[in-house]
Amino acid sequence: MINGKVILSVDYSDCKEEEIIRLASEILKMGLAENDRLLILCIYNEKNFMTPKVMRHMERVTKQAIHLIDKMAIVGFTSMKKVILKGYNLVFNRDFRAFDTYDEAIAYLLEEDSK
Repeated sequence: MINGKVILSVDYSDCKEEEIIRLASEILKMGLAENDRLLILCIYNEKNFMTPKVMRHMERVTKQAIHLIDKMAIVGFTSMKKVILKGYNLVFNRDFRAFDTYDEAIAYLLEEDSK
């Protein structure tokens, strides 16, 4: 809880393929159980690899929860992972965003939309 908003945070730093898949599944269960709009923060580092197996699992998880995801901020992506994110956004017609710092990501998640 930050500034009165619940942010669902998952730290994938140093996780290998199976750990990423397990954590993504846990976040899905938590999100679906809440059944409310979600602000999600994902933390990665240079030790994570977006293998085809990880990407297919992330696609399945996202597809199940897309109706609940209000915003997703990602920290720790390399430039190659940012390119993958652009394709991911095209597939889901979303604007999940990568940030260089934790503080930038939190600021984005907390800002009010001007809709």
